[in-house]
Amino acid sequence: LRHLRATIIPGLAIPTSIVAAFAVMYFMGFSINNFTLLALTLAIGIVVDDAIIVLENAYRHQEELGEPPEVAATNGTREIAFAVLSTTIALVAVFTPLAFLKGSTGRLFNEFGVAVAGSVIISGFVALTLTPMLCAKILRVPPRHGTLYRVLEKGFNRLASGYARTLSFALTHRFIVVGLAALVTLSAVLVFRTLKREFVPPEDRGWFFSFIIAPEGSSLAYTDEYQRRAEAIQAKTKGIDSYFSVVNIGDGVSRGIIFTNLDDWSERDRSVQEIITEVQGQYFGIPGVFAFANNPPAFGWGSPVNFVIQHSDFDLLAKGNDTLLARARQIPGLVNVDSDLRVNKPQLNVSFDRDRAEDLGVAVADVATTLQVLLGGSETGTFTRANKQYDVIVQLDPRARATPSDMTGLYVRGRDNQLVKLEAVASVQEEVGPRELNHFQRVRSATITAGLAPGFTLGEALDSLTSLANEVLPRGSSTALAGESRELEESGAALYFAFLLALVVVFMVLASQFESLVHPFTVLLAVPLAVTGALFTLKLAGSTLNVYSQIGMILLIGLVTKNSILLVEYINQLKDRGMDTLAAAQEAGRIRLRPILMTSVATVAGAFPIALGLGAGSLSRRPLGYAIVGGLIFSTLLTLYVVPAVYVILDRLLQRGRARSVGTTATLAPAEAE
Repeated sequence: LRHLRATIIPGLAIPTSIVAAFAVMYFMGFSINNFTLLALTLAIGIVVDDAIIVLENAYRHQEELGEPPEVAATNGTREIAFAVLSTTIALVAVFTPLAFLKGSTGRLFNEFGVAVAGSVIISGFVALTLTPMLCAKILRVPPRHGTLYRVLEKGFNRLASGYARTLSFALTHRFIVVGLAALVTLSAVLVFRTLKREFVPPEDRGWFFSFIIAPEGSSLAYTDEYQRRAEAIQAKTKGIDSYFSVVNIGDGVSRGIIFTNLDDWSERDRSVQEIITEVQGQYFGIPGVFAFANNPPAFGWGSPVNFVIQHSDFDLLAKGNDTLLARARQIPGLVNVDSDLRVNKPQLNVSFDRDRAEDLGVAVADVATTLQVLLGGSETGTFTRANKQYDVIVQLDPRARATPSDMTGLYVRGRDNQLVKLEAVASVQEEVGPRELNHFQRVRSATITAGLAPGFTLGEALDSLTSLANEVLPRGSSTALAGESRELEESGAALYFAFLLALVVVFMVLASQFESLVHPFTVLLAVPLAVTGALFTLKLAGSTLNVYSQIGMILLIGLVTKNSILLVEYINQLKDRGMDTLAAAQEAGRIRLRPILMTSVATVAGAFPIALGLGAGSLSRRPLGYAIVGGLIFSTLLTLYVVPAVYVILDRLLQRGRARSVGTTATLAPAEAE
């Protein structure tokens, strides 16, 4: 509008709506966190839309009809009130399914959806109360304009006249326009299939962790020695601020972990993945242990790939695990591939000769007790010295139990209390066994874990492992997902359901408002166009389908229906005034072009900082910005032509249907009289 006062009016809607949204969050028990702040950042570009619509209509009434400010504010608001209510309710209806999502995705985005919905409801109230009052008091169309206004006015006039000509052509060739739009939308299906999938994009959280895995049975001193080599590598790596190292993390003394903190995001010029790549290259030079560094996912920590294989037969499970593990390590995009099933733990199996033991009068329980006490140790009492209590533990001297052969020299009591050498009734064999027996959903299982190389997504990794599992696992095996991999599967299904539910809810809301089943269909035609734009933008930006981009597409349902509602609602008003459908569509396009462009530009501007991804912790949120910016720009350009064209087509079909109905009734009436 090139008017300073006009800029102030919708500008006041931002703090009013956002500050009031904090009150909604307070009463809902929410906190200020990444997701509520992301919601309010996005809401800045949304809450001004309703105020802009009211402002522009009041300005137009002053500019074109010459009405006084108070009259223009009243008439302009009354004329646009239905559209404001419709767009507000439609937006809130879109966020309703997000508030009821279950699982981790629901916990993440419940507060997000409620925060945006709360700010939108308040913005609708502000647009119908505060904005008209401000328009009446401070909005004035100046009788004369400056040079800058006149220069820009020529550009806007050319834009409006160019749109009017192209819209007239589109309405004349409306079937061609709809057909082209359908082809573009169908092409989005191909783009959708080529997009990579992941739960959330990798994030630079300012830290990473390293696992040090020594051979099974290694001593504490052995693991500690090699872990100190890994610490030395980190100590000389640029960008690392500090590290915290632990040996014996619960899986035994052959396991160690190092938590590494990086320099502040603003003080380093390398990402966490670049630092991990440098450290990992040096880890390969440490002999005797398996060391690998891993970037924690955006939520939680651990390896992103968790592929579970199950089989009731342990031997077949171990065989399938070894085969799949070997093949998985050949997948280029997987790094640090490992399994929690390792049949490599040294163990001694004691075989008992029951016939020989019966002849000698030796009980199995006596053999087990002897081995437990002499080798494992047994607490037999306590004693006190200097006011401190100590345990008395009976156990062989370490030098007498250092080798497996020492077990055969032990004695047990036999018949008549005679001492019998253990090797007379039992034999000892050195073997290896599993470190632990894991179960998943009460079935013996093994979990393949892995990290992802840069550019390789979780969806690609799971597809590759599933294909390999179908090829190499023994018959009777089954597979499942755990951890972040399971979250990817469950979140995808939940968000697709939320998308369809949002469409149904918005359709029902619009049907009740328009009292028609045709107009809501026309309004929702903008949704596939917006999704098409979002998919193309994600593809061009090299992004992925993830929780953030899918949430963005759900938001588009409410955002893009605003433009359609503005057009359809004003076409209905013009038809009620007696105007022909084709002329009404052309006039509505001309009148509503400016508010549609204003609201679309405002929303795009609000989402643009998210798409730029500036600052720490912003990389994972970029897909949300890509989806909204791309979807809005693409759908706005096409909606201005497709929605009027479809409206005219459907209206003509309805008129023909009514004409046939009336003709049939007129024909049947004489027959009924006879």
